[in-house]
Amino acid sequence: MTTEMIRTFHGVSCVKCREPIRVSSKVVGLLDAIEQGNTNVPHTFETRCKLCEFESLYAVSDIQIFSGEARRQALRTQAAC
Repeated sequence: MTTEMIRTFHGVSCVKCREPIRVSSKVVGLLDAIEQGNTNVPHTFETRCKLCEFESLYAVSDIQIFSGEARRQALRTQAAC
């Protein structure tokens, strides 16, 4: 019997396409600092969706735990000139 490890990551849902966006450990650290009562930390951060490339401002409280793998950046083909 094999046990598969379920991968998870911290992220936010893109406001445009609703795909999960992975956030860095530094941003997750802000969440931990706020939960510990530290009021001298930023409560928002800016990030760009790697799928639709939409950039927006998110609240640290919007961070969720997602299961699976974060999506990679969409490959765009450029027309030859």
